[in-house]
Amino acid sequence: MKLHYNPISPYARKAMIFARIHGLDVLVVDAKADGIRGYTNGLNPLGKIPALELDDGRVLFDSVVICDYFDSLSNTPLLSDDRDTRFSQKTLHALGDGLSDAVYNYRYEIAREETLHCAPMLERHTTAMVMGISHLNDIIETLGTGWSYGNIAIICALDYMTYRAPHVDWAGLSPALAIWHSAFKSEAAYVDSYAYPMAK
Repeated sequence: MKLHYNPISPYARKAMIFARIHGLDVLVVDAKADGIRGYTNGLNPLGKIPALELDDGRVLFDSVVICDYFDSLSNTPLLSDDRDTRFSQKTLHALGDGLSDAVYNYRYEIAREETLHCAPMLERHTTAMVMGISHLNDIIETLGTGWSYGNIAIICALDYMTYRAPHVDWAGLSPALAIWHSAFKSEAAYVDSYAYPMAK
């Protein structure tokens, strides 16, 4: 399998963490951005990453599909068969992706010429980030102390927020969340998702 990947992307990173946790044999291909065409070597017609090339030539996208696929290959999947647990974890995963979406939208709004900035949209995206952090602070006891289907997306979103939206001091808003997040930084899957060797 080949995963078209860039470590800046929180969506690609969470797929990589899933692969690493499950010990899957995945070849990583560095997806290069190509202007308005996006990541053209990602095999996703929308120009987005991650994209996963299967050994039989089929391609899977987007990140949720790839994470579910990797999870399905494991004898110890992260996503439980218990309905209540399953959908609670999917909701946490969606929360993480939603935070990443807010960061992405904010970053591309401010990347435009200043005269084109839309102040209400900047405020809306920032507010989404702040509300998301507040909610995570309120439910921190449900996030768990080890990798889970839901918290992988949240961890990647927090790192992306640090990188692309530092004006939202999420660690300052929730010191408890910062402590929880820091416990994952020494995990091999976390480290490798940033420094994974790329195929030539």
